[in-house]
Amino acid sequence: MKTLVIALMFSLGLFQPGEALAIGSKPDNSGSARIRMTLDEAIREALESNPGIKALSHQSRAAGLEATGVALTRLGSLDGIGWYSRYQDDQIVRPMASELMAGGFAGLPFDRNQVHYGLTYQVPLYLGGALTGRIKIASLEAKKSTALLEGTRWQVRYNVTALFAGVLTLEAQDSAVLNHIAVLEKTLQRLDLMVEQGKLPELDRLKVREQLAGVRAQQASVQAESIRARTLLLTLLGRDPAENLSLEPPSEEIPVLLESPQALREGVLAASPIQQAELAAAQAKSAVGVARSEFLPSIAARANLLENEAPSLDSPLRTWDVTVGVSLPIFNGGSREVRFAAAREKQLATREALEKSRLDAAAQLEQALANFTAAVTREQAARERIAAAEEAARIEQVRYETGADTIEDLLRAWALEQDSRAELARSRGDVHISAQWINTLVEKEVVQ
Repeated sequence: MKTLVIALMFSLGLFQPGEALAIGSKPDNSGSARIRMTLDEAIREALESNPGIKALSHQSRAAGLEATGVALTRLGSLDGIGWYSRYQDDQIVRPMASELMAGGFAGLPFDRNQVHYGLTYQVPLYLGGALTGRIKIASLEAKKSTALLEGTRWQVRYNVTALFAGVLTLEAQDSAVLNHIAVLEKTLQRLDLMVEQGKLPELDRLKVREQLAGVRAQQASVQAESIRARTLLLTLLGRDPAENLSLEPPSEEIPVLLESPQALREGVLAASPIQQAELAAAQAKSAVGVARSEFLPSIAARANLLENEAPSLDSPLRTWDVTVGVSLPIFNGGSREVRFAAAREKQLATREALEKSRLDAAAQLEQALANFTAAVTREQAARERIAAAEEAARIEQVRYETGADTIEDLLRAWALEQDSRAELARSRGDVHISAQWINTLVEKEVVQ
């Protein structure tokens, strides 16, 4: 999911400034009521409605139930049994016993047609650790499902933040482009009059028209990307992609890191991705024990209670027995040895995967911290740059009108002003998205 968001954002920033939203904003002519939503509302709705989270919730509950089911196998199983037989010759209905021999051999119960039914109970007494290992593996799988669900929740929070911010950033850029277009169109109207009066050369008007065409093409691209980001956000929220949704910009206050980098490094090693890798390693260790148990004997107890009927009998004859059996593995073509070796290799693989997960998580945290620091610096610089760009554009306007500068200088100043507005939106967005990524890695609200 993160890859999809990054591919969409491709270095766009997030979270527009509030003033950019008001300037040049377009009226809504869709005819449908606009639904306003804050970032917190979007995150809450995604966590409640996202199909992926719902699916993982069901999987987590299923894994817990399966673990309970495996643990209950310790109690054994009680089953009802029954069968009907017709033999070639009369067969004894139930085993001989001293009370049946009282009337002599001829008085024993024989019949060709027999019905047997009753109960059988079987309980494992010793399986060489196989049952204990399977119970532990199932329990660890349930914990893995829980950790996966928790990690996915934080990932969805990050994705919603990125898409929400992407839409706002693109809207801010669209507003800046609209402002630029309005300035160019107004300038072009004045140039038309001045060129016709012979006060300015035709070349100046052509250059403004060229700039205007390029800015309009840029506007079309920004609007297309905005629609795409909005569609992905609505899909993530489980809403109709065509829904008319209005996003409220969050506060312009810069998030603050509440914990030290060392505390964050410790926290990221306790997050759900590391937990999943640790649980997988523990599962592999238990699987080695299960494979080893195949070399050991197994002991099981069985009890049967049967009712035996035949046409020759006036009433059913009851039979019961209790058996304790031992099974000792001797030879199976070497398959046990191969399975044991495979289990050992899987255990080694999960150990290496755990170490890799720890290194990857630590590296991602360092990168997220660096991105957050850089984004804060860029946001501060962007605020200073936009004020300077506005003043520079005003001066160039005066200089051009007095003939001190060329039209190229004025167009360049306007373009820089537009870029500074877009950069302010991107940098503010980068701050919020890098802050949310730190929270996602640590799975705590450590940047607020």
